[in-house]
Amino acid sequence: MDPAIEESVKMSVLGKTKLDGDEINTMVDMFKYYDTDNDAHLTRDEASTLYLELGYVGGNHWSQKRVPLETFLIKCAAAKKDMLDNAVDDLESRCRHAFRILDNPRTDTVNSHKLRTFLKEIDLNLEDATIERIGELISTSDEAEFTEEDLLEYIKTNLRMAHGMLNAKKEEE
Repeated sequence: MDPAIEESVKMSVLGKTKLDGDEINTMVDMFKYYDTDNDAHLTRDEASTLYLELGYVGGNHWSQKRVPLETFLIKCAAAKKDMLDNAVDDLESRCRHAFRILDNPRTDTVNSHKLRTFLKEIDLNLEDATIERIGELISTSDEAEFTEEDLLEYIKTNLRMAHGMLNAKKEEE
């Protein structure tokens, strides 16, 4: 893909959507993986596959036979917005979406460095220092890897503990 076109598309999408630069860069990298002929377009099937890998549903309704990069990114941004708007309390959806974005290249795991990014992406309203401490507690080295299910279970378990502690504190008051 021509670097000038790639940069132009990134800037355009950044200005039109709420995707941040890191999300756009990751999606572009994944798009380029599927764009085997390097022409900044995916077939309908390739676009649908990547769309699903990113954790979105309903991506098989592309109007074009060949889907350009900008169209793909804008549809992903709209899907992310809808997903977050419609499932604000659906932590599992947010977790799965964040995991799939960070699991690049597809290894079905993320390391402890990506774990910190994951915790920021799922928006638990944690301070940066708290996220760093969680990363330190979970892992003693950057080589530690976590699967999607490991992370979901960890988040659910710790949220249940946090809610239990909060309820106990309320009862004491």
